[in-house]
Amino acid sequence: MRPENTVAELAGVPVHYDRYRSDAHGYGTRGRPVTLHCTAAFEEKLQACFEELWDVCPLGRAEVVTTAGAYVDKPGAHSKGRAFDLDGLFWSERAFVARNYPREREFYLAVEAVLRKHFGTVLNYRYNAAHRDHFHIDDLAQRGFYKSHRSRVLFLQMILTHLFETPVAVDGIFGPETSEAAREMLVRRELASPGALAGGEALDRTLGEVWFDLLGEVARAGFADATAASPPASGPDETPLALLNQVYAAIDEERVGGWEKTGREA
Repeated sequence: MRPENTVAELAGVPVHYDRYRSDAHGYGTRGRPVTLHCTAAFEEKLQACFEELWDVCPLGRAEVVTTAGAYVDKPGAHSKGRAFDLDGLFWSERAFVARNYPREREFYLAVEAVLRKHFGTVLNYRYNAAHRDHFHIDDLAQRGFYKSHRSRVLFLQMILTHLFETPVAVDGIFGPETSEAAREMLVRRELASPGALAGGEALDRTLGEVWFDLLGEVARAGFADATAASPPASGPDETPLALLNQVYAAIDEERVGGWEKTGREA
């Protein structure tokens, strides 16, 4: 049943629907104003999330939030009024569109870090093809880090590779490569001491304990260049790290199809 509660603004910013078929209001544009339905409890989390997003992003409060919707009469969190699909954020000086992840990974991951502070389930560009053009967020799962949840491991691998200069395969598997890179990152960022990370269980426990601190670090690092103009649609970055990232991305793209066919816990 559709919730009676409605929302048309998030932390003072109008919400627009951008999935119209016209070029003027289609995906990637500012769309048109919309009133969404969701539970009051879920709206409260959305409002807190976007208030924090405006606080931590150097660009401040956006002018428009674009979405693919909230309540939808289909199985899952959307039918419960406990899900929201985020397509983009528009400021006067910059536009963020989820589909542009390959060109603005750092900014994308900073946005995702804030979303993950407030919601247990966040499905992103690397989760599967269906989520390459939006973030799906819902509150059906607990917040925090769980290595059994593929979407959370993917996010960890993405920040290791694209923010913290410890490239790993972005495959959603919490294996030896990811474990070692996570240990190195936690020590380097002074979120844990080497002695506290001995053994697999110690690493799992520590990641759980420092997860929200790590999300804050990701937001700060990812938004560091937020006031720069949106990246151009062409013109690849040819720094050594960027070239290495491109190699990993090419490998990972070959793996995504397999995950999409088999599926796995979010």
